[in-house]
Amino acid sequence: MRKQAVVQMKCAFAVALVAGIAFAAPAAAQKFPTRPITFVVGFGAGGGADVFARAISEAAKTALPQPIAVENRPGAGGTAANAYVAGRPADGHTILFGHAGSSVITPIITNQPTLKWDNFQPVARIHAEEEWLMVHPDSPWKSVKDLVAYAKKNPKKVRVAGSAIGGIDSFVILSWEKAAGIDVEYIPHEGGGPAILAFLGRNAEVVVGNVSEFFQHVEAKKMVPLAVASEKRSPIFPNVPTLKESGADVVMVQWRSVFAPKDTPSDRVGALAQAFRKAMEAESWKTFNRNAKAVDVYLGPAEFQKFLAAEEQRFTKIIDELGLRKK
Repeated sequence: MRKQAVVQMKCAFAVALVAGIAFAAPAAAQKFPTRPITFVVGFGAGGGADVFARAISEAAKTALPQPIAVENRPGAGGTAANAYVAGRPADGHTILFGHAGSSVITPIITNQPTLKWDNFQPVARIHAEEEWLMVHPDSPWKSVKDLVAYAKKNPKKVRVAGSAIGGIDSFVILSWEKAAGIDVEYIPHEGGGPAILAFLGRNAEVVVGNVSEFFQHVEAKKMVPLAVASEKRSPIFPNVPTLKESGADVVMVQWRSVFAPKDTPSDRVGALAQAFRKAMEAESWKTFNRNAKAVDVYLGPAEFQKFLAAEEQRFTKIIDELGLRKK
């Protein structure tokens, strides 16, 4: 009887231990985040990156027990933010805005592999927007062919405002210049907001970027869409031709995403990815997407990593064809 009692006590202890672990695991997981999360954006206020970050952070209020605060750290085509986040603790409380320019293109061009996407932990790809060329309502160019004809006769006379060199905006123009055989003056700014202000101030004849940045100005008749750098015409402005239709095979889409510092624990990366996925169901996010004319293209950590590897391969080829890689 005594031996049987000891066995029973051991079994009870084992059951209690397993149960304790089972209850402790969720409790430990619920501790993250323990303080507000900082979402670092490498571009100034008012541009597409900033607007996106604030919209998804607002939507995530229903998905996380702590708020997400956007912190703007513009500079170096978005990679100043990369450098900052790379030095932050890998605990999930600091996350990074990422897109093709800051996470893939600029680090390749500048030969700074420590700032490239694979030196961070991919969390999630959220949404995407098409790239557009806009002109003034009184522009003498009513089509891309008109603009190209003028640019060929007048090198460097067409000023194009966009985000920093290395961003997707600049890649649209660089690729278009090569395909069309023209030479324009690209004027870089630290984000779409400053580029739009320069354009509206008549310091540029053309501005390149996303509809989320432009739509209110199009509705106010302060700018007119001239072309879109997409595979086919956009339902947003179905009468506006693609650059491909003018003979320039330039297709660029601006995707926006979230990264964490390298070595951030996988359970925290997973918690963040799930939170952003849930945030995308919030009514505030759906309203933002409708107004921004953007589409959700969510990818979780594993799928996003595969996508990034393919994007790096694609853009590396374009960079080398354009001879942009710094020695």
